[in-house]
Parts: sequence; structure tokens; C-alpha cells
Amino acid sequence: MVTPDLLRVARDMLPNPEHSITSIAKLLGVSPGILYNHIPDLRELRASGQDRQFTTQ
Repeated sequence: MVTPDLLRVARDMLPNPEHSITSIAKLLGVSPGILYNHIPDLRELRASGQDRQFTTQ
């Protein structure tokens, strides 16, 4: 079951480039497709984390 808390945790983890979408989904006990379906800005969150990684190095 997808809860608001689960989605909040996933959204908090997504910008971190050390965590793949698959590993986040596995940790939370859902499929990657669930994250893609329930977090419309998933790709933008991932991109923001990658941008941050390059600007801090």
C-alpha cells in the first residue's frame, strides 16, 4: 500500500545520487513503477540531485 509517508521518504531519497530508483523502491517494499506512477516529478528530483553532485565537487 502506498502511503503519504512512504512517498515522502521516497521523495527525500530521490535527489541523492547514491540511491538508485530501484534500490529506493526495494528498501520501501514497492516496485520502481509505483514510484514513477505516484511521484510525477521523479525525474526532476533525480536531476536536481545530479546537478548538486556536480556543483559541489
